[in-house]
Amino acid sequence: MRTIHRCVLRSSSFVLVLFISLGFSCSKKEVKKQKCQLHLNINQDHLTLDPRRGADFSSVSVQFLIFEGLVRMTPYATKAPALAETVEISDDLLKYTFHLREAYWSDGTPITAFDFIQTWKDILNSNFPSPNAHLLFPIRNAELAKQGQISDREIGIRALDHKTIEVYLEQPTPYFLDMLSFAIFHPVNQSIAVRDSKWAEGKDGILVSNGPFRLKEWRHGYYIILEKNPYYWDASNVELEEIRISLVNSEQTALQLYEQGELDFLGLPFTGIVSDSVPNLLDRGMIKTTSLPASTICCFNMQSFPFHNKNIRKAFAYAINRQEIINNVTQLEEENGIRLLPKALGFNSQPFFEDGDIQRAQEFLEKGLKELGTTIEKLGPIKLLHASSGIYPMVAQALQTQWLKNLGILVRLEGYEYKVFLDKLTKRDYQMGQCVWIAQYLDPMNIFDRFKNRLLLKNYPGYDNPDYEKILETSMKIGDTEERFQYLKQAEALLVDDMPLTAIYHWKNAYLIKDYVQNFCFNPAGGYFFQEVSFDEGRKSELTPTLSKKHPLNLSAQIAVK
Repeated sequence: MRTIHRCVLRSSSFVLVLFISLGFSCSKKEVKKQKCQLHLNINQDHLTLDPRRGADFSSVSVQFLIFEGLVRMTPYATKAPALAETVEISDDLLKYTFHLREAYWSDGTPITAFDFIQTWKDILNSNFPSPNAHLLFPIRNAELAKQGQISDREIGIRALDHKTIEVYLEQPTPYFLDMLSFAIFHPVNQSIAVRDSKWAEGKDGILVSNGPFRLKEWRHGYYIILEKNPYYWDASNVELEEIRISLVNSEQTALQLYEQGELDFLGLPFTGIVSDSVPNLLDRGMIKTTSLPASTICCFNMQSFPFHNKNIRKAFAYAINRQEIINNVTQLEEENGIRLLPKALGFNSQPFFEDGDIQRAQEFLEKGLKELGTTIEKLGPIKLLHASSGIYPMVAQALQTQWLKNLGILVRLEGYEYKVFLDKLTKRDYQMGQCVWIAQYLDPMNIFDRFKNRLLLKNYPGYDNPDYEKILETSMKIGDTEERFQYLKQAEALLVDDMPLTAIYHWKNAYLIKDYVQNFCFNPAGGYFFQEVSFDEGRKSELTPTLSKKHPLNLSAQIAVK
């Protein structure tokens, strides 16, 4: 039996944080007298604070602040101990037994194994809308349950007692512990969720959670205020007392608020930096960047004319000049999308074609038109779906120009507010879509797994290939990482050849942060980690985290063979 021994964290908790402009940050003179408040902004209010339902970047980021699961991601580990004090893993790597620490909900009631079990069963209910439900599919019978083929009693999860959870997997899953840090695995308070289906709306500022912060006030369309959760198991190591999140739906206005000192931080996943301001901010030395396991992509609806034809899809993919977009639009020296996956995933993704290969693009177009028995003129204007905020419209316009120039095809842009945009993607109500994928755990399977089944909500193209599915299934039976990655490279090659989508660029996240914000860190996935944040006016923050003995090691490194 392999056991992960208890690791008592002496660093502060997982605080990805955010804010608003309702007050002011602690100054050097005020830091001992005033509450330390971090001020951030989110440019959308269509948030869900229910971790079972969240899919958009902003919602999930807030969920990380107010909820926590069995393990958590810190700047020093991808799977540090959280509500699971210890875990035992069977020799065949199929059974995980989690022992919960003494922990409480934000209303002071105990967190139990039942809260986890029922939360996961809710997600796997065939009638429950959960865009990230596929992340639970490594659990035995989870996928069949989601398809409505079996009862939830047959799912491989059970509570041995109120503090012990047993999980059975379909097959060994090397990254299972990493997955557990993601928001979809966070429990919700079942005694409340059963009584009130609208509990996550935060009526009267009340929302029972279990993370380092809890909801204090939520005025929809205006602001969210979070306060330190006194019942959080690691509350003694949480420095921030309040996080104030304004809901200003304008990147330009948010930038003005930042420059006026009303915001302490600006950057995704909260509010991005307005694109037109990037060159000036770079010249002023204000922008900092970090790599993210995320990509901007163009996906093709494979059930929509003319993109049910592979050669047409390839024509559009090959005609994109990605470096031109990076140089002239995004301007942050991002990683070119000729590699399907970002390097941040730790996978040696191979370039499969040349960037902006116009000659081959035109050859694919000619072949595709011949197979369809049509002409460019009869294709009609192709529609490109994109979100109407942030960098999306500018990238869409660049793509539109390139496709007209390189293929002679007119593309009509259709921009929608983000919630409508996502809804159209998941319902496949589009022809082409300029969208993003963001890795939820640091393994390439997090991306590849989305295209295993065409019924998955995040399989935007509706991709379905039995050979691809078999390769992924085979890879799951391989214990050696290098050997497993060889199979994943086969899956990657097949995905690139079928071309249900193409990467445009892999992200560098640009952000602005005030010099007085101290102890600012990132987690291994490139997300923000505002732990042990303090404020010192006029003092430049040390933005690069350094490992110290008081911080937890990686949970997997604590596995000892008994």
